[in-house]
Amino acid sequence: MTFFNMGGGGFPGGFGGFGGFGDEDSYGSRGSSSKKEVDNKKFYDILGVGQKASQDEIRKSYRKLAVKLHPDKGGDPEKFKELSTAYEVLSDPNKRDSYDKYGEEGLREGGGGEADIFDLLMGGGRGKQKNVKKKTKSKLQQLKVTLEDLYNGKKKYLEITRYRTCETCKGSGSKVKDANTTCSGCKGKGMKTIQRQIPMGIIQQTVQCPDCKGEGTMIKEKDKCKDCKGEKATQKKKLLEVEIEKGANDGKRYTFTGESDEFPDVEPGDIVIEIMQEKHSRFVRKGADLVYNLDITLLEALTGFKVVLEHLDGRKVLISSKEGDIIKPGNYLIFIKLIIIISYLLSFRYVKNSKGSWNALL
Repeated sequence: MTFFNMGGGGFPGGFGGFGGFGDEDSYGSRGSSSKKEVDNKKFYDILGVGQKASQDEIRKSYRKLAVKLHPDKGGDPEKFKELSTAYEVLSDPNKRDSYDKYGEEGLREGGGGEADIFDLLMGGGRGKQKNVKKKTKSKLQQLKVTLEDLYNGKKKYLEITRYRTCETCKGSGSKVKDANTTCSGCKGKGMKTIQRQIPMGIIQQTVQCPDCKGEGTMIKEKDKCKDCKGEKATQKKKLLEVEIEKGANDGKRYTFTGESDEFPDVEPGDIVIEIMQEKHSRFVRKGADLVYNLDITLLEALTGFKVVLEHLDGRKVLISSKEGDIIKPGNYLIFIKLIIIISYLLSFRYVKNSKGSWNALL
């Protein structure tokens, strides 16, 4: 048996569970006088996972599909948007629970008055609830990091673009005072009743007024703010600093409160940044340990070997077999923290022993 003590070679602080959105989104209780069928399978189908899929399975499926569907790679922008929306919901325990119980309707109408950003841009016609302050949707962003970043810790920066209340018109949407006029289409109600012909007859629906986008008032074109064009908000860029601590988990999330879209009389949601570890050319992470695949020749297996490895922090680590030992099938090579898997034209596998170290079985 050959023993290599490489104490301190792995990640500091161990490897905990995946970070979630935590408390950045809180969903209010929902009451219903009558039960109805809930469509809560769509997002799972988009990600290609079952409804009992783990967070790790959801994340892996998203990453695989994101590469295929990303517009920069020739993918369909709409399908990529659907994929991102599905992942944003199912990767957050609170949102996933709400979706499982109430479907997309629960995400739109619950969540403490959270309103969809598109609706807010159009005037926030739906989801108007009395005595409940609206909040824009939190956004999930991915930040690529290296294994070195996770091992050593590092400050990373991510530029985001989000809507902020227009500074020119102070969120009024107009360049003159009292420019709002009552919408003639809905008579100031913001909603209209329409009739639709279906095979069984005619049904009536109450929908957002397409003329005033649900506000009940309109601004004449000549009176609109020149900067926001009457939308009451403009896009602004901001550089966010992400402090990645030593030993951070792949998939960990950092919440920046109130940094999402902002509109008049609407509370801004959060920006949540999820770190995504890039594949390393030499090491593979296994929990708090590092795995290194080392190829040796048959001669080195019989007579011994010695090699110097460069660690993730730049240290030079000497790895060598014990003099006189012959590495052959059946030998267990036990390493602490830093795992070296030896291969020389033989199949191998590695298993974790009862003491928490790793054995490379040749």
